[in-house]
Amino acid sequence: MRDAGFTLVELLVVLAIIGLAGSVLSLGLQQRLPGLRLNAAVSALEEELRNRQSDALVSRRETEFSLKDLTEGARSVRLRRIAAVEVRVVGGDPAFPEAIRFLPGGWSKGGRLLLRDAGQEKTVLVDWPLGTVHEERQP
Repeated sequence: MRDAGFTLVELLVVLAIIGLAGSVLSLGLQQRLPGLRLNAAVSALEEELRNRQSDALVSRRETEFSLKDLTEGARSVRLRRIAAVEVRVVGGDPAFPEAIRFLPGGWSKGGRLLLRDAGQEKTVLVDWPLGTVHEERQP
């Protein structure tokens, strides 16, 4: 007569299957991670730029966004998400080529921000003159 329960071999087989499934899932997640990080950075950057535009509109003072904001003041979660990827700023104002400026009234001379992570690249545009912020869609 056999006692109720599992044998050691049965338990080892189940643990091996669980370990194999876990490793397959983690590999799939690691392959998707750069794309997720880039999408989070794009969303955070769009939100940050819209907030800077709103600040310029409400306070009637000029505001700007540059890489200095990411290196010196990356205290907020939003700025840390942006700083997690490679960012390049190409401002539309020749006097401030490495900054996106929002002038009193909320309008802007435009510019583009290029974000890159693990071989993937996305572009966030700030349109002239209204300062509309949006992601450039790739064909």
